[in-house]
Amino acid sequence: MNNKRVKKIRGQVMLESALVVVAMVLLLGGILKIWLWGNKQIVERQLRYNASRVAAGTSSDAYTLQWPVYAPPALTENDVLLER
Repeated sequence: MNNKRVKKIRGQVMLESALVVVAMVLLLGGILKIWLWGNKQIVERQLRYNASRVAAGTSSDAYTLQWPVYAPPALTENDVLLER
């Protein structure tokens, strides 16, 4: 009688373990799919952002990027402390 009970419990443990393994594989696959989708979305969003940055900061459509954007003003004598 005891031997049948052990076999029943062992069979139940095997069945529950198989179900848990299947559930974990499905969960891991879902997480991986969401991660890959998010990674792809970040790249696409960054490309659109880089393409629209210059256009968003200008008032005309015929803008061409000028380099350097910042040029320091010329230094005059009034700006320099002179020892006389």
